[in-house]
Amino acid sequence: MEFLIDRDEAVQITISVVAISLAMAIVFAQPEGALKYPREFLFFMLPILVTVGSGFILHEMGHKLVAIYYGAQAKFRMWIQGLVFMLVTSLFGVLFAAPGAVYIYSDRISKKQNGIISLAGPTVNITLLMLFVALQLVAPIQQYFSFLVTWGSNFSGFGISYGTLNAWQFGAAMNLMLALFNMIPAFPLDGSKVFAWKWSVWVVFVFLLLGLGAVLIDPGIVISWGIMLLIFAVLSKLLFR
Repeated sequence: MEFLIDRDEAVQITISVVAISLAMAIVFAQPEGALKYPREFLFFMLPILVTVGSGFILHEMGHKLVAIYYGAQAKFRMWIQGLVFMLVTSLFGVLFAAPGAVYIYSDRISKKQNGIISLAGPTVNITLLMLFVALQLVAPIQQYFSFLVTWGSNFSGFGISYGTLNAWQFGAAMNLMLALFNMIPAFPLDGSKVFAWKWSVWVVFVFLLLGLGAVLIDPGIVISWGIMLLIFAVLSKLLFR
């Protein structure tokens, strides 16, 4: 079965990528910053499109590619309600990234295959993370944005410090967060299917992500995300034996 993206799917992918990039930009610029500095805001969206937009859609295409490899049909579908909710919550400084997902159609996919398909998305995010880290080392891109000054140095691990954006560091951090979020073992997130297939694989992958987070962002991420993931893992083990 070939990997194909038809016109309708391409349109939905484009809308979703632009929407998640816009929502992310609003969260960091804040509505007042976007209105006060509209040109800077539009320019700010460019690195987000390249790093976060690519992280989201290539994550989904990773699922699609592996699903097709296993003989399933797979197609990206955007969620109108998710798009609206994401954009509305971004106005209040919260990003609920759910613009759409790849739907898989097959009655022959095993639990193992479903787990591997689910693991493909976060694996793509790790690949992009390493690419952005390499780019940060050899060709760093920094740009000052007036509306980012309010963040101070609180997000220095994410590439934002006193108004200056380190584009590749930001992209690496955001792809790590995308992978971590998706590995939460709660349906319909990827982590639930990996955990259902083989919990030991889930543990190894999560430890890899937390290790990368401790090195690239902040050691505190191991505690905060580690506790949350552990709680979900215990609940999943108790509720879905």
